[in-house]
Amino acid sequence: MSRPNVLYVTIDSIRADHVGHLGYNRETTPAIDQLAKQGTACTHAVANGIPTFYSFKSLLGGVRSLGCSHDIGMPKETTPIAEVFRNAGYETAGFNAGNPWLTRGYGYNRGFETFRDFLTDKVSDDGADAGSMVMALARRAQPIVERSELLKDTAGFAARVAFAAAGHTPLETAETVTDEAIAWLERRTNEQPFFLWIHYMDPHYPWVPRKRDIEPFREEPIGTWSIGSLWHTVASLNHAEGDAVTVSTRDHERITDLYDAEVRRTDESISRLLNAAETNSDRAETAIGIVGDHGTELGDHGGFSHGPRKLYDELLRVPLVFGGSTAPTQQIDRVTSLVDVPRSLLALAEIDPPPVYAGHSVFDSTGDAASAEVVYDYEPASGSNADNDLLRAHVDPPWKLIVNDEHGTRELYHLADDPAESIDLAGEQPVVADRLHADLDRARERRTRNTRTIHEKHRVTTKIMELKRRGRI
Repeated sequence: MSRPNVLYVTIDSIRADHVGHLGYNRETTPAIDQLAKQGTACTHAVANGIPTFYSFKSLLGGVRSLGCSHDIGMPKETTPIAEVFRNAGYETAGFNAGNPWLTRGYGYNRGFETFRDFLTDKVSDDGADAGSMVMALARRAQPIVERSELLKDTAGFAARVAFAAAGHTPLETAETVTDEAIAWLERRTNEQPFFLWIHYMDPHYPWVPRKRDIEPFREEPIGTWSIGSLWHTVASLNHAEGDAVTVSTRDHERITDLYDAEVRRTDESISRLLNAAETNSDRAETAIGIVGDHGTELGDHGGFSHGPRKLYDELLRVPLVFGGSTAPTQQIDRVTSLVDVPRSLLALAEIDPPPVYAGHSVFDSTGDAASAEVVYDYEPASGSNADNDLLRAHVDPPWKLIVNDEHGTRELYHLADDPAESIDLAGEQPVVADRLHADLDRARERRTRNTRTIHEKHRVTTKIMELKRRGRI
């Protein structure tokens, strides 16, 4: 029996509560909703860490956000899912729409025979990759710009309005990345099954949708000047300290419209990609996985960010859908974790996962709680706050506990009665808070022990490989 092709779609910054089949009242995701209706829809999927540099350790690496180390990038101790598929005889390709944390420098090309990240693909004459150069220049320029708030504000506003007027963002659009992936599908000539990963960035700020993407959500268009101005507003609030940032009701509505337009734009490209995968495949079966890496704030809890400062549901809850003929038609309402996704994709292809992989296949009836953990307020671009303590969350419906070890605080929410997480019950329900806190601590202890085991096995394996290379064994 031949193995199915596997199409793996990840979407940056897509919130579960802005997706149609999860209850949103706007038609933002018709293609995803149709797949959810025909396949497996996980209605309470939780990211194990935010933002991208923590979440993708789970999504492509199969380990928890801090399961191997506090560093960012693909952990050297794990086997990326692309490598697992390649070792199983698959042809592998990956396309990342310009997210700087998912580049070659962070090891996310491992296992892909074809890999494009639209950043490090462009190499300068001296051999330095463009993505690393951009990050280095940003770090050097930051102290100069930070000395003058007026300079930073004026230059930022002018640049964003100019970009919006030209219809450009620093990220690749869904159309461009989809075209590249489809071209790869059309070039294929061998009979191997394929593993194709594509990461969309359009729901990630800045939001500069096309006119036709906005039309379904508002009668009056948003001019390019206003789009640039809103981009500048969100950029300013994105880095504001505290929770006291606000925008007018009108601006909040327009920001939401822009966000929804970018989600719809992404869904349209996903529809094209699904059709192309079916058209350009000789195989009857293609297993499909679609998932968000994390959500983003849209004024919730006083911000417009998704940095590792908060772990509310607008940041942690994402859509997760599996489709294709190998995925059963069902709805899974129990809590699932994004670390479960690699095991689930491998289960659809009937491939055994590496022992290092955490989580469970969602197709097993295992698991009813999920946890997330990050280094609080870590900024890898500047290297700041790397020594901070952890920010952790534990979801055990109907309860959710958030523990900030850096500040020594905790919050407790009853998600069924208070889905907006606006009423902190930690003081009123200390027994519940203590129970969930103990669960979090036990999980952290298990991961600490497991991390030591992973490191030791990796050290021994590396030593054996080195001895073999030298002809000692």
